[in-house]
Amino acid sequence: MPKKYDLVLLDLDGTVADTDEMILRTMNDLYDKYRDGRRTPPEEVYYFSGPPIKVSLEKEFPGVDINLLMKEFADISWDYYDICVTTYPHVIETLTKLKSEGVYLGIVTSKGHNNTIKCLESLHLNELIDVFVAGDDVKETKPNPEGIYLLMEHFAIKDKKKVLYIGDNKGDYLTARNAGVDVGLVTWGPRKIDYSLSPEYWIDDFKEVEEIINE
Repeated sequence: MPKKYDLVLLDLDGTVADTDEMILRTMNDLYDKYRDGRRTPPEEVYYFSGPPIKVSLEKEFPGVDINLLMKEFADISWDYYDICVTTYPHVIETLTKLKSEGVYLGIVTSKGHNNTIKCLESLHLNELIDVFVAGDDVKETKPNPEGIYLLMEHFAIKDKKKVLYIGDNKGDYLTARNAGVDVGLVTWGPRKIDYSLSPEYWIDDFKEVEEIINE
């Protein structure tokens, strides 16, 4: 039976991977080092998930060399992946089912390339995801659609109607809209959901993705 979508592209943080605690612990370590322990409240730090981390680091630590901060964030967060990063419920089994049915799976994320590899390996998602595009693999990160276009080219898919991008925030929504592909937005995580947006799908449980693909 033909699938509605041949290619499912996914955001990583906040969509399939719960990295909130990892980001919070990493930022707290940096606050202890560079701001004498003056920490930004967790409910604000949770919104650092999504945009390139460089944007948040520049805002949180003005005057500190951004290249140093980027390296330290990557180094510190590395140890937290195996401790506190998990997949959201039903991600693994749903992606396993889709892959067995011949659906192509890819990741388009603002996360750096090496940390994307670390995240996928820690969660054993590298066994399911065919290919990914990270933030430093493109000239312009989301909401620029370059990452989506690269993976469409990789899988030789020209029909945008056969592509679904799934994310968790407005940046992901705009990325899909800029690419001209359908979008699904998940409703989990600690961040406020922007119901003023109009994706093709609101996804309350990752199991719903299989239903969407087969509808």
